[in-house]
Amino acid sequence: MLTPQEQADVRRSVENVQQVVGKQLDSNRNQSFAVTFVSTLQRGVDGVVQAAIDQGVRFDCKAGCSHCCSVRVEALEPEIFQIVRRIRTLPQADIERLTTRLKEYAASARGVSALDHRIECAFLKENLCSIYEVRPAVCRKAHSFDVEKCKSRSPEIPARLDIALQSEVLIKGTANGYRQSKLAASAHNLGLAVLIALTDATAESRWYRGEAVFGDFA
Repeated sequence: MLTPQEQADVRRSVENVQQVVGKQLDSNRNQSFAVTFVSTLQRGVDGVVQAAIDQGVRFDCKAGCSHCCSVRVEALEPEIFQIVRRIRTLPQADIERLTTRLKEYAASARGVSALDHRIECAFLKENLCSIYEVRPAVCRKAHSFDVEKCKSRSPEIPARLDIALQSEVLIKGTANGYRQSKLAASAHNLGLAVLIALTDATAESRWYRGEAVFGDFA
């Protein structure tokens, strides 16, 4: 539980991130920059986690551990389009295979609450993330000190509050900065939103023009 002073500090930090992000987006008014700039958020979250590791913190998360990859993952619009751009560089056969997986995921996930969501991520391949380099910030901040808790799907996973809090400051501040620049940046179901953007070649440009591309579908 944060004290009133700590809550005020968090709000100021979010506002600071928002102003920096908004200024960058306003100074670089082009669609490609608006998508690629979100990697700054992802590097920031990576930095928060790495700083903890450098201080001697050791997590129980390891490559091949995918117990948290069945919870509902949400991503911001620019993160979704960043992923779609990466997918479109793959061989056509891989794109078609992934599109099929996304459709299967969508059929299972639509209407399922975040609490009840226990559906394997469409991007999981042999217990590894197939979009690891462009995975959303929420995936990057996820960590656990006890893999057994993850295996049992415990409602409380041992984690560091400071990592979660610093990451949330970056995520919320970035989202607010995009919105400050009149670009939608809300949390959407990753699999559903990527499917929509991947199968609609106009989605990214319509988002940049200010349209609500995903609406209530994701």
